[in-house]
Amino acid sequence: MFILLLVIVNIALFAYFNVDKVLPKKELGYKELNPEKMKLLMDDDFSGLEKKEFAGRPLNNCYKWGGFTASNLTAAQEVMARLGLEVDVVQGSGVKQERLFWVYYPPLATPEKAQLEADRIKRLGVDEVYVVQDSKWRNAISFGLFKEEKLATNLLKNLRIKGVRHAVKSVRNQGDATSSLLAKSVGAESAVELYKVRPEFVGSEVTPVACQ
Repeated sequence: MFILLLVIVNIALFAYFNVDKVLPKKELGYKELNPEKMKLLMDDDFSGLEKKEFAGRPLNNCYKWGGFTASNLTAAQEVMARLGLEVDVVQGSGVKQERLFWVYYPPLATPEKAQLEADRIKRLGVDEVYVVQDSKWRNAISFGLFKEEKLATNLLKNLRIKGVRHAVKSVRNQGDATSSLLAKSVGAESAVELYKVRPEFVGSEVTPVACQ
């Protein structure tokens, strides 16, 4: 009996350690690869996919540039035309504008003289310097526009310390709200240029708005 049990145990151990020989493995269904048909994707292949995805999407960036009077609206429209932007004129709502305090250098005789003076002032260490395009104040040099008179007064003192002797302070934007320009499909570069030119039209504001 003991011998029979020993034989059974040996058979079981043999089968366990040789199962892969006793039972053949099931062949896996791998497909043969054809190296000559394989292609290595480059960066251009992926960029092409991105272009296809976004090519059909139109620009939908709209900006409102506002705060114009009859005297400077035309000049602002000329700026928009130079940027290649089509605009609609939006009339003011008749709401009173808040009182603002403007620090500026009075208008010079020509744009060339204004630019020369602006460059000289920059060399004195003044960073915020803009030659005004507004027809009423054309060739003036703007340093800043403030809601609080105290801030304007402090700027004026600092300018005089640096050697800008003819800068003055006055009140701006008393009266009814004025016209605005609404531009649609504004690209990123045009938007940057729009923000850059804004200070040349004193009291104007550029704001992104929902496209309609």
